[in-house]
Amino acid sequence: MISTSETNLLFAMKSKLIAFIISTLFILTAVLPVQAQGQYPEYVVQSGDTFTSIAEMFGVSVDDLMNLNSSIDPNYLSIGDRLSIPGLEGINGTFTRRTVQLGETLDSLTVKYQMDRDLLVKLNKITSPGEVYAGKTLLLLYSDATDDRVTLGRSDSANTLLELAASNGTSTWNLLEINSRSGMTALLPSDLVYFVSSDTSREVSIVDPRLSEVSISPLPLVQGGTYTIKVVSATPVTLQGSLNGMPLHFFTLEGNTQVALQGVHALADTGLSIFSLSGTFSDGSTFSSEQPVLLEPGNFKTADPLTVDPATIDPSVIGPEEDLIESYTSVVSPDRHWSGIFTRPGFYDEYNALFGERRKYNDGAYSSFHGGIDFAGGEDLPIAAAADGIVVYTGLLEVRGNATIIDHGWGVYTAYFHQSSIDVQVGEKVTAGQIIGKVGHTGRVDDSLGFENAGAHLHWEVWVNGIQVDPLDWLDYLYP
Repeated sequence: MISTSETNLLFAMKSKLIAFIISTLFILTAVLPVQAQGQYPEYVVQSGDTFTSIAEMFGVSVDDLMNLNSSIDPNYLSIGDRLSIPGLEGINGTFTRRTVQLGETLDSLTVKYQMDRDLLVKLNKITSPGEVYAGKTLLLLYSDATDDRVTLGRSDSANTLLELAASNGTSTWNLLEINSRSGMTALLPSDLVYFVSSDTSREVSIVDPRLSEVSISPLPLVQGGTYTIKVVSATPVTLQGSLNGMPLHFFTLEGNTQVALQGVHALADTGLSIFSLSGTFSDGSTFSSEQPVLLEPGNFKTADPLTVDPATIDPSVIGPEEDLIESYTSVVSPDRHWSGIFTRPGFYDEYNALFGERRKYNDGAYSSFHGGIDFAGGEDLPIAAAADGIVVYTGLLEVRGNATIIDHGWGVYTAYFHQSSIDVQVGEKVTAGQIIGKVGHTGRVDDSLGFENAGAHLHWEVWVNGIQVDPLDWLDYLYP
């Protein structure tokens, strides 16, 4: 039994402990800022971001953003820095920018990322659901409660909610809750159905539930870019499609994975282009899909006016030569010869001119573009094949000079112009790095009226399914 004196002692000790805790909390409160970092949502800095661009992105002032993140030097903002965003108190999580993929909609994104629809609309300044299309970049919020969700399919007569639930080991009511639906009638026909990702859940394409994946990479489309269209199916399917008006040619990569490569023209109209895809399965059933995809400008520079021999810009000369080149580069052969990233064909890694720059000849208008890249270098330096392939053309052209064209398969070609000599023959198989000729100044640059300071150089082009594309991409990325 505790005595009265012991009780008083315990009470005194308890009072002192409480007083110590209160005083400690008071000191911490005085030292710490009024608003802690964790009370605001954060944004992870990405390439190209500045305090100004981030402030504009969230509709806040630069001063408020800098004051809240005073520990970060605005002159040394680095990729991966985490900035607290003012004006959004009470919202927990991390904002990131993400590109909308094929088939995704405003409604499906709110379910997949468990983000409040009104917040998504406000931050991304969306005035209509039709403004959400493949290739558009949106701000999305991730929190500790955000789980990975996969597409199970669409709710329709061939793919009922009960069947989707049973095949994924869950209940219809759980699916309704995950998809933010209050009842069976709230899930309309053709609505996407999402489920929490697991080892047993099987994700399907938004385009058709019999497809595992339909993708265009990378997005958005950009003038002069090369794009891989990938389709994965559970069973064999014969595919047709088009991108920005060009018919696609699909080839089997492995198993039931098919890919098509397509270039986008450097002068293509920007805005929304159309991607279409259809297919026929082995049982005779079919699917068909069409949707808009964002196409952005390539932001190519404008070159200084160029003075050339008028004969070399005469349509009667240019037209037949361009038709000749296109007659070779538009053929799609079924065998893929190349592997890996392309090899640089020029001796020096320096360029006199880049792909896509807008050009004006003599007194004309800026109506054309540079269809390749010009490798700097002197007369008779070696030219190497960029990849394995088969030589399909060699000859002397009035504008392009001594020219070699190599077919790498699957609609991919490389072309080498202005050579002083050609060291390969039509039909010859070449390998990456093999010397195929020498640098020269034949063709349009082979006279006193030629390009100012052009000199001997290699003009190198890459064609993908009948379209000239930026060759530098093929030196940096692996396709497909």
